[in-house]
Amino acid sequence: MQSETYLPILKRAGLVLLNVGLLDIGVMIYCIVNAISYTSSFNIFAVVGGVFLMRGNLIAASLVRWLSLFIAAALISVVLVSPALQPLGLIFTEFKLNPVSTMLGLGLFAGAMVLLVWLSRQLGSPQVLAARAAAGRKVRNPTLPVGLGVGLALVLAVVSLWVQRSDAAAKAIQAAKAMHGASYEYHVSSLNYRNTNEGTFVSGVVTVWNVHEVKNVPFQWHD
Repeated sequence: MQSETYLPILKRAGLVLLNVGLLDIGVMIYCIVNAISYTSSFNIFAVVGGVFLMRGNLIAASLVRWLSLFIAAALISVVLVSPALQPLGLIFTEFKLNPVSTMLGLGLFAGAMVLLVWLSRQLGSPQVLAARAAAGRKVRNPTLPVGLGVGLALVLAVVSLWVQRSDAAAKAIQAAKAMHGASYEYHVSSLNYRNTNEGTFVSGVVTVWNVHEVKNVPFQWHD
């Protein structure tokens, strides 16, 4: 009787996750073949998780739910702290200059959020939780993955603010301004340190923009 209540839920969630994973793999292959930049988010992990869910695996259900809550919380929190990660002026300029790609990205983000929330609700349904308890497995508190997701976003925001206020960032922006002038805005979008036998190797990218264009200017030097 118990299997009749929770198995259909796992199979439905698994089928959706499997199809999303296969679609993501197909898009990734297409982009690789056509030399298009693409960051894959689900791919093989979604396929594997979907297969295990379709087989009624309660461990997979717990893991997929945990990851769905964590990723959803992290993504929402990153949006909320985005002004600390990237200037609003740059965000609006990118939208103005590339509205189609920006809207596509927003659409993919919204789709991912819907999927993650749906998965967390399905796999956290009373039937699934009761099946886990009946199998002697611990019913996990959703507060932990949500808290970790929020914490990750806050750490990213703090690191970004530290980077923008560092001496290396000021030096990189000064060099970029010497090349492009005062008609642009400047933001250090990445900063890396690497210790070598010759000293500390500093590299990264300064994003340079105005109302007409956005450019990424790489920099590097030895301290």
